[in-house]
Amino acid sequence: MEENDNKKDTYTYEEVRKIVESALEDRARYLGFFYQVMPRELFDLYGKRALYAYGEFKANVLGFGAGQKGNPAGMAEFLVSCNGVGNTLAKGNSIVESTEEAATVRMEGKCALVQGWERMGLSQEEVAYLCEIASYGDFGHAEALGLNGTWLCTSAQEGCDHCEF
Repeated sequence: MEENDNKKDTYTYEEVRKIVESALEDRARYLGFFYQVMPRELFDLYGKRALYAYGEFKANVLGFGAGQKGNPAGMAEFLVSCNGVGNTLAKGNSIVESTEEAATVRMEGKCALVQGWERMGLSQEEVAYLCEIASYGDFGHAEALGLNGTWLCTSAQEGCDHCEF
């Protein structure tokens, strides 16, 4: 039997999207289980620090958003360029508002991280808390680019079926 006999040569967008969404949900569960086993004050402190550092790493080392330092519209355009199978939201991102001072990106659909925490059986309050902690990666990313990131709405909040950053 040839090594590649059990693998498909091509995948549809939907097949790849399902694989990526599953991986993102798994990433959420890692954070969720750290939350469940660590004392809350330590998780809060070190979770925020670690995720903030991860956001800075994405900007400074991986170059995500390179050339957009101090440019909210450019950062918004970068976030929209992330549409595709790697996006945490299945339906994609769009710019809602963009000026020289601020930009808002709407991310349609329920975040795969939120879905992962919900599938763990965590309460609405716990999911919202973990979303807040996970947001420190976004804050670190934005601030490394000289911007201030704020979530206006997240799919972890009751009654909100999308995210706006």
